[in-house]
Amino acid sequence: MKDTFFIYKDFEIYSVEELTWKKEVHRHNFFELLYIEYGTGNHTLNSIPHQYKKHDIYLLTPKDYHSFKTLDPTKFHCLRFLPGFFSNKKEIEEIEKLFYYHNQTNGNLVFPEDDKAFCELLIVKILDEIAKQKEQNEIIIKTLMMSLIQIIRRNASISERNLNLQTTQVLKIDTILSYIRSNIANPHLLRKKEIANHFNVSVNYIGEYFKTHLNITLRDYIEQTKLKVVTEKLSKSNLTFSEISNDLGFIDSSHFNKFIMRSTGISPSEFKKALSSTS
Repeated sequence: MKDTFFIYKDFEIYSVEELTWKKEVHRHNFFELLYIEYGTGNHTLNSIPHQYKKHDIYLLTPKDYHSFKTLDPTKFHCLRFLPGFFSNKKEIEEIEKLFYYHNQTNGNLVFPEDDKAFCELLIVKILDEIAKQKEQNEIIIKTLMMSLIQIIRRNASISERNLNLQTTQVLKIDTILSYIRSNIANPHLLRKKEIANHFNVSVNYIGEYFKTHLNITLRDYIEQTKLKVVTEKLSKSNLTFSEISNDLGFIDSSHFNKFIMRSTGISPSEFKKALSSTS
């Protein structure tokens, strides 16, 4: 692995070149623009799998969670917009809302050819400014990064206006996702019948609707969300397996152990050890 990391007051630039790499599910508390200079692989964004390729651009919000697995040697460039980068709270909320909904369905940003070329030119110029460390480069880099956001935002806004019906569907999907996340510790409320009743639709419809709009089954999404919660609790607390099992509504430790084995292929203790070694 070959990487470079530049830290400024309100932003960070991180470039990493990977031959073979697997990055487990994680989330940041800032916006991040991710540019694939070259390579191919799998990018799972909000439980939705995507095949990434050369010149793909992703904009991730603080609400998004994702993971990577390279298929071919890949070079990533990450432009991280730290909390102090944006001064207007309302603007932050609008950008976050716009791109979180986008990332629930599309993932990779799609532009007209001229805007795509312009965005790539801006990214290359940012990397050039960092490499040469010229005078006042921090101000210039921040201006270039803001220009990137505005171009991306303009194109996402156009897509949203042109796809009103799809946007409505995404809002519905987001409501279902919120329901699942808020009830992840209540398995009885996550049965397909209970979810269907809550949203006043048929049991068959809720499963088909979920698969159609997110390309993942309802059950798999619930299991991935539950595993994410388990991962966070193991990584960020001193809770025992028994306590985590109780918190998430497992019948007993045996069911919890089987869930971890089914989801990860290893035992809870091995999973916890693997998390410790990567943290």
